[in-house]
Amino acid sequence: MTSVRKISLLAIAVAFLLVTPAAFADGTANLELTGVGNNGAAYGVYVGPYEATINGVSTPVICDDFSHESYLWQPWVADVTSVANPTGERFAAGNYDEVAYLSNLLFNVSGNNSEADALQYAIWYINDWTGVTAFLGASNPFLTDTSDPNGVMYWVNLAEGQKYSPGEYANFLIYTPSPGGSGSPQEFIVETPEPSTILLLGLGVGALCFMKRRVRLASPIQA
Repeated sequence: MTSVRKISLLAIAVAFLLVTPAAFADGTANLELTGVGNNGAAYGVYVGPYEATINGVSTPVICDDFSHESYLWQPWVADVTSVANPTGERFAAGNYDEVAYLSNLLFNVSGNNSEADALQYAIWYINDWTGVTAFLGASNPFLTDTSDPNGVMYWVNLAEGQKYSPGEYANFLIYTPSPGGSGSPQEFIVETPEPSTILLLGLGVGALCFMKRRVRLASPIQA
């Protein structure tokens, strides 16, 4: 393999890492909300996924924190930990698998804003059930409905009923505002590609480059 080819493959690998902010290491990151997403508002509160930049990279994020506020274009520093091993997070560590489960669904919901509303409030309910209940009202059907995917408790019960294996959601990262950050922004959840997925993708690109090189170097068959 030529030096040019090696450099090209290395550049591709670096690019994969750059588009997955803080995917493989705990630490801190610069976070800034840049948009409210496409799902609009429910009961006067925007629901996720939201648009943000993390260390300058555009990234969809989901809020798991109902009791604080964040504002567009006001950056802050966040501590980054994995759902598989949360440390210093804002809420009880035992609930983050449930939050990640619902966040995965919310990241992928399409064409049903009512379902997105219920998923988002279910995520908030898991971490702050008293705040969400007081805000929506304890008898609100949107909160209490357990049989309809457009109801909050439908998703809360579904998340609580799952069996989670250790490390199942290791590719979900928690962004908790660092002490001394600007104001009191919210905590957010981000999904990143799993390391094995990035490795397979990189190997696939490398294999394609190698096959292309062999085709170019192959001698034509003489009659």
